[in-house]
Amino acid sequence: MDSTNKHELFIKEHSVRNQELKYPKNQTLFVFNVPPYATTDSLKYAFAEYCGNVRSVTFTNAKGFKTAYIVFETESSLDKAMELSKDCVITLNNDRNIHLIGLEKWSKEYNDSICDEQITRREIEEYMALYDKSINDRVAREKDAEDDDGWTTVTGRKKRGQFAPSRKESTIGKLLQKEKQSKKKKQLVNFYTFQIREAKKQNLAELRKKFELDKKKLQELKLKRTFKPF
Repeated sequence: MDSTNKHELFIKEHSVRNQELKYPKNQTLFVFNVPPYATTDSLKYAFAEYCGNVRSVTFTNAKGFKTAYIVFETESSLDKAMELSKDCVITLNNDRNIHLIGLEKWSKEYNDSICDEQITRREIEEYMALYDKSINDRVAREKDAEDDDGWTTVTGRKKRGQFAPSRKESTIGKLLQKEKQSKKKKQLVNFYTFQIREAKKQNLAELRKKFELDKKKLQELKLKRTFKPF
């Protein structure tokens, strides 16, 4: 059923003090109140039909009614856009430019989202064929790397799906040290009051022992002095 309802677009030349390079002066049209279902392609085709070649169409917001910047190829195209009559009707959907809306648009988007079984099967087969070829080429290279005496050149390649950690002593030592520190963190050190008291006593005893040793060393150094002024 044909409808006589119209949706109005408000247009003006985009001219500001700080003009952006992507919106050149005398070539950019500012369009307000663009319907949500309008796309950049449909808007580009519609204005190109009335005004001339369009370089780009940019929306500033994606939800609800939108505003758009339409950049023309020439300044004369912008002049034609500004001279459009108020009664001029711009049609987004026609025989030359099909623009689906509503249920038809949603149906097409849904159908496009469904994968074709034959295409998917063909892509999988092509991928597996390339993978098998790479495996065969690698096996052939390893076979060619064998010496005449039967020796094989060892590479650092690991088997797929397996984890082969290093067996070096340094690596094993680091793992044991890390595990020891992890267990030490889990232990509750000086959790109870008597543990804190005993730890303080032990620390004090060690300090006294160290103090006596230092005194002894100092006395030995004094006795070894060769110069005795007194």
